[in-house]
Amino acid sequence: MSKKKVKENPLIKNNNVGRIKGGSGALDEGNEIKRFVIIIVILALLVGGIYLLTALVSKEKKDFSYSSTIGEVNYDKVAVGTILNRKYDEYYVLVYDFTKEESIKYAALASVYTRNKKEDDYIKIYLCDLDNQLNKPYYNVNNDNKSNPKAKKVSEFDFGDLTLLHIKKGKITEYIEDYKTIQEKLS
Repeated sequence: MSKKKVKENPLIKNNNVGRIKGGSGALDEGNEIKRFVIIIVILALLVGGIYLLTALVSKEKKDFSYSSTIGEVNYDKVAVGTILNRKYDEYYVLVYDFTKEESIKYAALASVYTRNKKEDDYIKIYLCDLDNQLNKPYYNVNNDNKSNPKAKKVSEFDFGDLTLLHIKKGKITEYIEDYKTIQEKLS
């Protein structure tokens, strides 16, 4: 077999040699542009992916319902230490453990009392959670589930499972522990 010698075009030969040897021809510039475009596309896809992921996560968080927002102070709930010094001259404080089974029934008492009324049409009512760490020292102090209805100051408080205090000018005027009596009082 004989090898045929192909006649080479000098113009083509010079271009190929320049590209191969020098590395600075049109082919290298094209490769640089392609790399640049590929990098830009990859960055755009990453940024877009992060944006979509963030949008999905924030949408999931918005689906939850919160009873109060961060930083919002609920003035209807009080600690035992502030029971006698609220801003109103006359008010009620319903004291119970929010974690007990009966707590739904107790919360309903306050809700029914205030429902469909303007704030000026009823005596203000506060709720006090005995499960709160600040209030636990005043809950069933003697382990007898009896309260101290003769309490006149915060240090004397000893609450049972449910208590309604009626306070006028910083003094306790009524101390009710019976559910039926409280229900009648708040109806």
